[in-house]
Amino acid sequence: ERTLILLVMQARDNSLVTFAKNSLFGKKISSKQGHGEENPAWVPEGHDLARVLAKQFDGTPGAVVTEPFGIPMTAHFLGGAVIAPNSDEGVLDGYLRAYGQAGLHIFDGAALSANPGVNPSLSIAAQAEWACAHWPNKGEQDSRPELGTDFKIVAPVKPLRPVVPKGAFGELRLDVIIK
Repeated sequence: ERTLILLVMQARDNSLVTFAKNSLFGKKISSKQGHGEENPAWVPEGHDLARVLAKQFDGTPGAVVTEPFGIPMTAHFLGGAVIAPNSDEGVLDGYLRAYGQAGLHIFDGAALSANPGVNPSLSIAAQAEWACAHWPNKGEQDSRPELGTDFKIVAPVKPLRPVVPKGAFGELRLDVIIK
């Protein structure tokens, strides 16, 4: 009730690579510099804003526990399941189906190819919604191209029993023009 958390994002072309390593207490997750510019362990503008807000709210500014050690971190793990035209170049096809794993779809941040520079939740949701809109209804023919063949856009599938009823504010509308 009395905590304000600021998430400060930096706009650099860089990445963190995470990996498991042995520690005194078993395996732990660690990270190292990935491609691109060096990852900042802190963003000065974020600290300035935190100090201003703390003063206004009679609070105490703080930072993540890794900051004193110069260790950068992220709140949004993205990428890793690359969308590509074939399994030699990536993990997923354009419908977020995993190559070589029939029935497996990946709808989380792993399928997002880059950090959008803002909280990625809506981008992830939009990608997942688009992919789900092309799933066949139970017992119906799948109109998507066969997994592993060339990608092509097909019309979305109208659900037989939509969760949101017709005429409701959030009803499903499939009248989007696809070119």
